[in-house]
Amino acid sequence: METVNSLKHEIAENLFDALAKLKYEVTREECLNSIIPAKPEFGDLSTNIAFLLAKKRAKNPAEVAQEISKKLKCSKKLIKEVRVAGPYINFIFSDSFVFSVFSDVLDKKEVYGKWENKGKKAIIEYPSVNPNKPWHIGHLRNALLGNSISNILEFNGYSVERENFINDLGLQVAQSIWGYLTLPRSAEDEKEKFDLLIGKQYVEISKDPSKIETEVRRLMKKLDERDPVSSKTARNICERVVKAQLQTSFNYEIYEDVLLWESDLIGFKLYDSIFSKMLKSGIFVKETEGEKKGCIVVKLDEKEFPSLKSDEKVIVRSDGVPTYTAKDIALAMWKFGLAEGNLKFSVFEKQPNKKSLYSTDMNGRDVKGFGKGDIVVNVIGVEQTYLQDLIRYVIRKMGYEEQANNYIHVAYEHVTLPEAAFSGREGTWLGYSADDLFAEGMKRALEEIGKRVDKSGIQEKEKEKIARQIVNAAIKFSFLRVSPNKKVTFEWGRALSFEGDSGPYLQYAGVRAKKILEKSETKPSIKISSAKSYQLNESERQLAKTILEFETIVEKAALTYQPNLIAEYSLRLADAFNRFYESTPVLKSSEEEQKIRLAITQAALYVLSSSLALLGISIPDKM
Repeated sequence: METVNSLKHEIAENLFDALAKLKYEVTREECLNSIIPAKPEFGDLSTNIAFLLAKKRAKNPAEVAQEISKKLKCSKKLIKEVRVAGPYINFIFSDSFVFSVFSDVLDKKEVYGKWENKGKKAIIEYPSVNPNKPWHIGHLRNALLGNSISNILEFNGYSVERENFINDLGLQVAQSIWGYLTLPRSAEDEKEKFDLLIGKQYVEISKDPSKIETEVRRLMKKLDERDPVSSKTARNICERVVKAQLQTSFNYEIYEDVLLWESDLIGFKLYDSIFSKMLKSGIFVKETEGEKKGCIVVKLDEKEFPSLKSDEKVIVRSDGVPTYTAKDIALAMWKFGLAEGNLKFSVFEKQPNKKSLYSTDMNGRDVKGFGKGDIVVNVIGVEQTYLQDLIRYVIRKMGYEEQANNYIHVAYEHVTLPEAAFSGREGTWLGYSADDLFAEGMKRALEEIGKRVDKSGIQEKEKEKIARQIVNAAIKFSFLRVSPNKKVTFEWGRALSFEGDSGPYLQYAGVRAKKILEKSETKPSIKISSAKSYQLNESERQLAKTILEFETIVEKAALTYQPNLIAEYSLRLADAFNRFYESTPVLKSSEEEQKIRLAITQAALYVLSSSLALLGISIPDKM
């Protein structure tokens, strides 16, 4: 089966041969880059090479296009016709080629467009929320991006490790642990979801943290020194918070492979050997005078960091304590397998997707396979861009050029509702957590389903399952259709709409396809030989063209770490299928036509299901 890329290469080769006959000096790459999608009214693919060549010879581009078209020879199996429209040369796919697109999807089913195993591993870190609060919707964007990028890279042929880093030793967490052990709680408080309870206490403490600073610092010292009683108590509290956060994660069908606890990384002395390796690299120096006397610093190139007030960054403080920057660099090196870490693991929880979630554990066992990635992707807010650039810079200066090039920061902007913005410390997330968003979505979705129960045949017991699918689609599509570097403003009215550009709209297109296939007793069947007797209409051709884009879109989304490309593609595919649905009778057509049109419907459903699955969205059986 020809893909868009292979087809473009074949046309480019034909174009190159034609231009050679005409004595034009042009490269194969220039021919390939000139091939673009044609306007639907003119064809399927187009080349604008005539513009480039007309400039070289000071000729009219339209005349050059006519000249080239007379020398072009394309395979009739692929290209039915070549048409010139002004300076553009347009290519129309042959009917047999269009039939082969649908046939190929039916043959490959859910794996259509999936890339072969690359033999490479990608490590994706998300959402890495501190264990002292529930997810707010900013954290949710992080998790949705990480989950979708993981799906896309897996589909693109990578093995993927989904990591969640838990910083259980920071000031915020220490404040929260102190708060849980000290502040009074009512019976009602004890009934709350544990991450919400801890989050509310943190908000109260943050109003005037100076009052408890001495006691919190004393607790932090005990935790840093690995005091057994304090450490065990703190870990138990943090694990309860993480388990509560996982309930949120599972509602959104987001799963991970391993939890990396900061306290364990220190306990296993992971950083010690890596710091030693870092210091031996020669790019760090110990200051002997000035305000940074005794500190180990890395000298920075002002060309890469032009906004710096200082040309150096502290890696180890004068008291010998590594900075957070040093730990982040060390963790990045461990992920790449550049330093050994004798970490042990245990199963933290069995997830609803039947996979075990592992966790670092001082009393665990050796579990092979974690770390040692070829690509490391960190999904972290845009405000962390400087730090991520610094980590990449240090890795490169240490001589690891390939790893530095494959250290990826997916920087994402904030999320707001029209009526609110969010801060963990100030508590403006209260009432707007990811749990609150899901609960509100369920309420609205169930109301919407209630209006349709009689018409759609949805049974009472099915309502909640379908509502959960709709809520996930509404929220995920609203978040993921926006490029990570742009802000998201979430609006329920738009997100839950069954019409227009929304997750439920995409699901509804899939449900339509399912209904057609369920109602017919005829088996879908399509053969390339049918192209001689079956007259394809424009909606069928456009649907085939859209399906043909899928593999290229997945590759581009994987290379750029942009799930929004998949979201926009899903919309185009749903639109193309809906136009086919509205213009082409399926169940009321002749038996032979019905076989072919059912096959086209089935092909569209396979690809739509695959593209939505990359976003973490499933298609209900009914809506």
